[in-house]
Amino acid sequence: MQRLKESQEALTLIYDAYNDVATNPLAPLDIDDQEGLKKLLDTVMNRESVSHIQNKKALKESTELRSSIADVLLLLDGCDIKEIKAAMRKATATATEEITEVEK
Repeated sequence: MQRLKESQEALTLIYDAYNDVATNPLAPLDIDDQEGLKKLLDTVMNRESVSHIQNKKALKESTELRSSIADVLLLLDGCDIKEIKAAMRKATATATEEITEVEK
């Protein structure tokens, strides 16, 4: 699955960027281990929560990393969120066109 490989490559880059700016580096990344990715996602979210509680600004890379981890997890489960969103946009556009035609 091409999209999974692309997302895993993006995750690796974002993970490295996060570790470059984080005060405490994250655990080693295994892009094929769902349980490891879930734990990594929990860690990133916990760090964001701690930053918020301490009135610190969360790292920009944190949001990107969280999104990338979630994308890879969904793809590993066989769910392509980008494909779903594209289908929803298409359905919305079609419905909007139909409503416009009826109103004429």
